[in-house]
Amino acid sequence: MPKTFAQYTVERDATLTAEGATAVRVFDAAYAVGAALAGARRARHLTQTELARQSGVTQADISRIERGQLTPTTPTMLKLIEAMHGQLAVIIPALDAGGELSQREPLVALSLL
Repeated sequence: MPKTFAQYTVERDATLTAEGATAVRVFDAAYAVGAALAGARRARHLTQTELARQSGVTQADISRIERGQLTPTTPTMLKLIEAMHGQLAVIIPALDAGGELSQREPLVALSLL
């Protein structure tokens, strides 16, 4: 019987080194940025091609950003947000009592309004 993604994730997380856990968190953060962008674009009933035309960012780059394969620069994010007439809200998680970021907290919580 094939594993579910949730089962795979539990097994993977149990064997991660500290370096591996950091890599997973960075990947998750990049994916969160792309997912927020894709959700905002879809909520505005825009295709990637339309957003590319309005923002000046190539459709290929928008696709890569939305899939978490490309981390947008600040100027690129601002172009995309402006083209969607949106606002960017970035929430930086608090540190625990020891001054450390909890391993359970996401690195990035982002929403496009």
